[in-house]
Parts: sequence; structure tokens; C-alpha cells
Amino acid sequence: MAKEKINLRDELRAHKFEFDLLQKIPCTKQENKEYQKLLKNGGTLPEGVYAYVYVSGETSTTEFYTICETDLTESEIREYLTYKQLSLIGTIKKCVMFFTVLTIIGMVASFLIMMSAF
Repeated sequence: MAKEKINLRDELRAHKFEFDLLQKIPCTKQENKEYQKLLKNGGTLPEGVYAYVYVSGETSTTEFYTICETDLTESEIREYLTYKQLSLIGTIKKCVMFFTVLTIIGMVASFLIMMSAF
């Protein structure tokens, strides 16, 4: 159980990025230089422009991005996510088949080894 309050809006936003409903569009080199100058002069980034955050938690001062939101309707998003689920279920099916075949091969090999021992 979580010991601190979880911000569900942030979780939802992270899932939207994971399934490409929101996309980070990197700024061009020229735009990066402009935003870097702006930050050096004590300004703030324009609305809709964000700095990359590294895994270490450090915020970049040289690379920036904008967020592109999909223009899909609610039903199109639902359909897209359904196809994504079907794709993932197909992957699970292939993994199950692989391990089933591997188990059967192991059982046959052990049976043949036991038969040759007699």
C-alpha cells in the first residue's frame, strides 16, 4: 500500500505518453538555442514548451520539447486502445506457446533418456 498520496492525473498523463496518445516533439536546434538564451537571461519558457528531465532528476537547460495531443475522438481512442490490447494479447499467446512447446520437448527428452537407461 502506498505511503504517500499518488497524483492520479500525473499517472494518467504518463499512461497517455506510454500509449502515444500524447507525444513529446523535440524542438529544433534553433529553438533550443533561443530557449536556452531565454533561461540564461532569467526568463521562463513559453507556454507549452518544457525542458527534458533526466533519469537523475536533473532538468535540462539545453534541450526542450513541446507536447502534441492527439485529435482522435473518444470512440477512436477506445478503438485504438482495443487494438493495442489485442496486440499485447497476441504477444502473450506467443509466449505461452513457446513455453508449452519447450515443456513438451523437455518431457519427451526425459522420457527418451529414461527409456535408454533400461
